[in-house]
Amino acid sequence: MPVSAVNTFALKPHVTAEEFDRFSREVDRPACLALDEVEAFEVYLVDHGPEGSPRVDVIEVMTVSDWPAWERARDHAPALAAVTARFAELVDESTVATYLTHPSAKES
Repeated sequence: MPVSAVNTFALKPHVTAEEFDRFSREVDRPACLALDEVEAFEVYLVDHGPEGSPRVDVIEVMTVSDWPAWERARDHAPALAAVTARFAELVDESTVATYLTHPSAKES
């Protein structure tokens, strides 16, 4: 059953939303979508969040066919090594939160 991972995170202080958006469009999404495990990948730049909540600059929604298969690909696919290295340069990894989700049951 497909799983949608909803990732939220903040960028490092020196990184602009435009810089991350360019990385996402030109490098991250194309590399991930080229893998068989990844069915969809959307990225949202946050303009404003609730007062008092932790800072979130980006929300990503990635749907994969199988979470363990995706984790293996993410951790071992040579095509993703440069992607994960650049991600670490742009993102405050201590702020990354991942929610594994599935669609709500549909009414018949």
